[in-house]
Amino acid sequence: MPIIQEVTEKKFLTEEEKTTLKDLQTKTESIVVELGEISLIKIQIENRYETAKSYLTEISNQEKEFTKSLFDKYGKFNLDPETGEIIKLN
Repeated sequence: MPIIQEVTEKKFLTEEEKTTLKDLQTKTESIVVELGEISLIKIQIENRYETAKSYLTEISNQEKEFTKSLFDKYGKFNLDPETGEIIKLN
């Protein structure tokens, strides 16, 4: 028994449909690039944040050490940070 194949006519998108498809592809590519850039910026901001937190911890430790050294040297006192005047407490 012979096999009969039906030949179908090729169909193509209209020019308007092709334009719409290309436009959507371009928009998709653009947003993918934008999201990638945002992700990189986010990573950079997270790194800056971690660096700042580490620096804050370092400054806090320095401040504690400095305060302790002043108490060891002068005992209990009030300090005017503008003038550096030490007012001894009893």
